[in-house]
Amino acid sequence: MAKLFKRSSAPKEPVKQVRLKLRSIEVMSAVKVGFMVSIALAISTIVGSILLWAVLASSGVFSSVGGLLASIFGEGSGFSLESEFSFANVVGTATTISLLNIVFTTALSAIWAVLFNLISKIVGGVSVTFTNN
Repeated sequence: MAKLFKRSSAPKEPVKQVRLKLRSIEVMSAVKVGFMVSIALAISTIVGSILLWAVLASSGVFSSVGGLLASIFGEGSGFSLESEFSFANVVGTATTISLLNIVFTTALSAIWAVLFNLISKIVGGVSVTFTNN
């Protein structure tokens, strides 16, 4: 059993290091990655808002807070928290925010790639070191 945990005395191969410089990012590649990341964020935003609404609606938070607001503002105010936070309103708002997020994230990824390319021309890029261990 001791032989299983015994290390060999053979010399290890030397650590090889490779130094590279990242000088430019292709703008279309950045746009594609930014688009895919924003799609993932949009899906998670919509699913998260649906799950949060479902938990709050099933636990009765909307009705209890709506009753509290009705007692504060009076019964004749016409404000209904349950109608304001209906399923359709929540999903519509989450979808609108997600679509705006997709457009802005995709556009910003292209802008950041162009800015990186301009700055890397001035300073010479980003040095990156890779090792094999």
